[in-house]
Amino acid sequence: MKLATQVRYGTRMLLDLAMHQSKGLVQMSNIASRQNISLKYLEQLIIPIKNAGFVTSKRGARGGHSLAKRPDQITLAQIIRVFEKERAPKEAPDDTSNYSEHQDSLIIEAWDEAIEAFYSRLEKITLADLSISTTQKLWKGSDLVIFT
Repeated sequence: MKLATQVRYGTRMLLDLAMHQSKGLVQMSNIASRQNISLKYLEQLIIPIKNAGFVTSKRGARGGHSLAKRPDQITLAQIIRVFEKERAPKEAPDDTSNYSEHQDSLIIEAWDEAIEAFYSRLEKITLADLSISTTQKLWKGSDLVIFT
């Protein structure tokens, strides 16, 4: 299963907000620069993220964006659901024989179970978890002590 670019970049945008919002509102141009993502693309991605209630924005010279929820309240599964459509193959089978229909039913059932397990696991990973892991990796090998 490959995650859509929107999911990956949307998650990176939210993670960047989580890691930099302590300094106040975060401007999209700063996120674009830090994440090496086109500003125009981020401006498109922020719309469904705001509609999902993850981000608030303020217009103007001192404007910017911040998380609407704490990082430990936003899970990877929630972020993925903003962008991903149902991926299970639900179309009717071409072959109408009972044997083929039964096989298709079993495949769809297995796929649904896999998707459920996928989302169940990602419901346990939050932006806060990713922030801590990212910080630890960035400072690995340094003398900095990270308390978690």
